[in-house]
Amino acid sequence: MQRIRNTALGVAAGTLLAAVSTAVPATAAPGSPACDHVAVSWAGGSAEPGGGSDRQETALVRVKNSGNHACSLLGAPSVMLTTNGVPETLSQQPGGHLVDLAPGATAKFTVTFLSDSGKNGNEIIRPEQAVVTLPGGTVKTLTWTWGDVTRQEAASRPGNFVSPIS
Repeated sequence: MQRIRNTALGVAAGTLLAAVSTAVPATAAPGSPACDHVAVSWAGGSAEPGGGSDRQETALVRVKNSGNHACSLLGAPSVMLTTNGVPETLSQQPGGHLVDLAPGATAKFTVTFLSDSGKNGNEIIRPEQAVVTLPGGTVKTLTWTWGDVTRQEAASRPGNFVSPIS
């Protein structure tokens, strides 16, 4: 009986750990300096300025090491779209591999979102900014130019998400 109880507690603890680990933002790679001297900019994708396509779109983000020392990133950044200071936090895709950035080197990640024309009755947000928190804690803000976005924060399978840095 005790063995069954211990097994059940172990399974419950493992489930809790898995749930917590997916909700925690990525951190700097162990033993590597965080990338705190970076420039972040939009760098392409399928999204068009002004938006309104009623499709899932992508916006590529470039991260450039503007410091004098190499740094490393691991995982997906946290991205919040803000409207009048009210955030919509995008889901982070799991995984990724260690990306080492020499001075001047670049990496990228993708912001995927459901563009919205406003005529479909969806609950939408009109982002003004994308607040990006890189693994390791460096925060940068980009002006959002891609139009309205369908709110997805409470969706069981969100269409708005961020890829790991590559």
